[in-house]
Amino acid sequence: MKRKVLSALALAMAVQSAWAQGIVLNDEALRSDLNWLNQQGVIQISTSTWPMSGDEIARALSQAQVDTAAQQKVMQAVQNKLNADNAMIKAELFAESDQKNIPQNFGDHQKAQYQGALEFNAGAENWDVKLRANAEKDPQIDNDQDVNLEGSYLAGKLWNQWLIAGQIPSYWGPGHDGSLIRGDASRPVYGVTLQRADQNAFETKWLSWVGPWQYQAFAGRLDDYKAVPDANLIGLRITAQPLPYLELGASRTFQIDGEGQPGSAKAYWNAFIGKDNECNEQGCRGENNPSNQIAGFDGRLNLQPLMQVPVSLYGQYVGEDEAGGLPAKKMYLAGADYSSALNEMPYQLYAEWADTRTNGEARGISYNHHIYTDGYYQHGYPLGHAMGGDGQMVSVGGNIRIDPMNRINGRVLFAKLSDAANRPNVRAINAAFPVADEIKALDLTWTHYLRPDLPLKLNGWVSDSDRQGNDAGASIGIELPLDKRLFSY
Repeated sequence: MKRKVLSALALAMAVQSAWAQGIVLNDEALRSDLNWLNQQGVIQISTSTWPMSGDEIARALSQAQVDTAAQQKVMQAVQNKLNADNAMIKAELFAESDQKNIPQNFGDHQKAQYQGALEFNAGAENWDVKLRANAEKDPQIDNDQDVNLEGSYLAGKLWNQWLIAGQIPSYWGPGHDGSLIRGDASRPVYGVTLQRADQNAFETKWLSWVGPWQYQAFAGRLDDYKAVPDANLIGLRITAQPLPYLELGASRTFQIDGEGQPGSAKAYWNAFIGKDNECNEQGCRGENNPSNQIAGFDGRLNLQPLMQVPVSLYGQYVGEDEAGGLPAKKMYLAGADYSSALNEMPYQLYAEWADTRTNGEARGISYNHHIYTDGYYQHGYPLGHAMGGDGQMVSVGGNIRIDPMNRINGRVLFAKLSDAANRPNVRAINAAFPVADEIKALDLTWTHYLRPDLPLKLNGWVSDSDRQGNDAGASIGIELPLDKRLFSY
């Protein structure tokens, strides 16, 4: 046991000494590994708000309690990922046979059929820079650009606060396959993000009961939002862990300002306090009805500290508009996941259900608005759940790390999409799934690490769509740290 503890401490110290990057962007494998360590009781960290702070990950790893070889394997996988992100110069290549017709999963930043990227990273304790240039061909989400800087940012830290400016994805909530309020299925929104570096609890006894907590505030400008040009997106999320086994979150976003809409301080204040449902004889516009609001709550219950069972239960609900000060016209998400090991091979399984209809009925209200008529979308792709409004989805998935160099993850899903698309007077605004459809799909990915920081990903999927029939495809992607080891390995 002493050897294992010392090994864990050495590993944590190595992570901290190697870490230079302050901001960690959405990554499916990393999130899965951190959740696995949570459910095994190795670390305690919130993974429901992305991007994450590298400081918080380093803190959690430094306090890790490793008891098994499988736990050590996952710790090493996390270290390898952080080291790979720390490479000064990276290249990335991606190609797929055809575009998927299924809802995107978490961390999928490929928005075109063919993509090449060159990335530069630099940072120190109090600053972090990522410059990423992407060249795309045959985009899935068309933004009229062959080259973009998505995934680029400049960040600085002061008094335990990270201020981030750039075009980076956000994700708010505990769901594996989607978030009802801020997902990453659309292209990232240009903007500024503010969040804590470490999630430590308040030191004062009056607030220490809140436990470890985090907030993330965002303000940005929607790109090519034709219904209201120059519209802004504002958001705030707060999470807390008042008990070691319970995490609670509250999130709120609103679209505001833009051409023809009030942009005064009073309009922003009314939107902030929720005064945006007042109408008069001229209609429902002006400073007392300035914004399109979405808000909700989420939670995760980890049974490991309670019952020594590596299972978590989670849920989320958000609402369009409000009634009695709480979200109304609600959408729901719920799921469970399980983390264990088979013959020292760590694996995780999950099951998830999401419903983006309005109180269980497809009415053309979810992610829609009477002023911001392009809806809660950017370039027609949802800013919330990947399937967009008026859909239902059930997914079962998981991953297994066969050995340090090979990992398999996959999911099976059934989705009923755009259920209100054929209703009279419902405008088609969901470019991802513009017509009513039912899809059944299998999505599998094999990741082979040519070196611990050099992953080669092979993905394949098959689907059956009521609208498009049977479909199948494959993709290949590789990340290359451009250092001398690449040519000497």
